[in-house]
Amino acid sequence: MATQTSLLKFTGKVGNLIGYRVGKKYYLRSAPEQVRQSPHSKVSSRHFGKASRLGATVRHALHGLLYVKQEMTLINRLNKSLLHVLRQDDLHRQKRFIPRYFRDLERFCFTTHADLSRVLPVQAAAVRNADGSIVVTVPAIRQHLCNPRATHVGFRAVAVCLERGFATAKAAASDMVMLKADEPSAAFSLTVPADGNTVTCVILEVTCWQVEHGRPYLLANRKFMAAQIIAVLQPEVAVVVREEPVPYGTQRQPRVQPPVVPGLVIHHPQRE
Repeated sequence: MATQTSLLKFTGKVGNLIGYRVGKKYYLRSAPEQVRQSPHSKVSSRHFGKASRLGATVRHALHGLLYVKQEMTLINRLNKSLLHVLRQDDLHRQKRFIPRYFRDLERFCFTTHADLSRVLPVQAAAVRNADGSIVVTVPAIRQHLCNPRATHVGFRAVAVCLERGFATAKAAASDMVMLKADEPSAAFSLTVPADGNTVTCVILEVTCWQVEHGRPYLLANRKFMAAQIIAVLQPEVAVVVREEPVPYGTQRQPRVQPPVVPGLVIHHPQRE
């Protein structure tokens, strides 16, 4: 492993050299002459590639929206969680992201220093309106769990909408609600615009602020800052049944519905 010290640093493959970055330093290594992979290794690499691409899409959509700074471990933790979602698909030969399995992302924290239960003594809930927007309701708080130096506590909701096909994502944030840290607060709600036809990850962010001369300043103590996925809402898309064309002059046959057997579960075994 060699360190790049020139003015022009690079990442990627150039000839038989591979440049990569770790933290703020750039390194070099030689490319292997031959790569041997078993069939299971190739399948695992494809799964990891799908998870990492979707993880990068989510992180890019959230860029600049969260006050909680992204950590170096966020990439691996998010990819691992998305890989778990992908591997739950047992219906397709080439595994796909199934919307209902994204619920396993609930309680995912974007920081390892504090989860939401450390800074929020109540449990928030998220629902989707008829127009697709999301309302996050926070119950009344008797005593805030905040930084001792904080004069106010900020609450914001962020919605990450995963577009159909899970190749792109869009994110939007609600207005911040600032509450006094030394006073109990009544229940309040946060509204986020979102697309109702997408899988939506709802994030609740809690931060601590110090107001001096009418200007708020963020307190960057990571032990009192948290951003966590509190809900994953499924798309509200009506199922459209396409009727097959019938030749002219013939009568359409009634569609035969399969019988409903209580307790019957049809399971397709894994084929990979």
